[in-house]
Amino acid sequence: MLDKPGRLDRRKIKIAARGAQERRRHRRVELAMRGRFLAERAGEQPCRLIDVSPGGAKILAKAPPAPGTRVVLMIDGLGRIEGEVLRQGANWFSLRFQASQPKRDRLADAITWRFNMERLGLDEDRVASRRPGKGRATVKLRDGVMIQADVIDVSISGAAFACLERPRVGERVQVGEMHGNVARILENGFAVAFDPPESQRSTAQDTNSVAQAG
Repeated sequence: MLDKPGRLDRRKIKIAARGAQERRRHRRVELAMRGRFLAERAGEQPCRLIDVSPGGAKILAKAPPAPGTRVVLMIDGLGRIEGEVLRQGANWFSLRFQASQPKRDRLADAITWRFNMERLGLDEDRVASRRPGKGRATVKLRDGVMIQADVIDVSISGAAFACLERPRVGERVQVGEMHGNVARILENGFAVAFDPPESQRSTAQDTNSVAQAG
């Protein structure tokens, strides 16, 4: 029995949605963090992240292990992650993580938090340092007014803040080094959609040029 066109379309939509979710889950971000790795026969060595996702990472190291080598990676703030080397360069190697889905989900939260913490100028909550979306941020409104807000949730593309002030939807704001627009008003605050990375650099350069000209 053939599927009806409507049923087939809905199935395609579901498949596409799952694919988009998977791509977001494995999106790599630049995150320079120091750590150590333990490789077969090579012992323990210092290293530094170049970029990372819940599915794998690119690592800077003086003596990168060969493809196929089993590695245990230890990064402060991300924890202990096991994986297998896929590719090797003169001073780097790429690693595919071998972890359960719950651990990948926790790693995704930790990566997101670390990626945004410095850029948003957040003070990490030491009591709950492993829980993403905790901390205080200073939000600069378009008219120069600075407000303090609690971080409800944060992702690579945006963040939600809890505070009494309510900027208008579409208003430009700055949070730490990040620029963006107010995307929606929440019951207890508002959400911001950040500019893409290229736009962030352009905005920062324009700001520096204005400051130097002044």
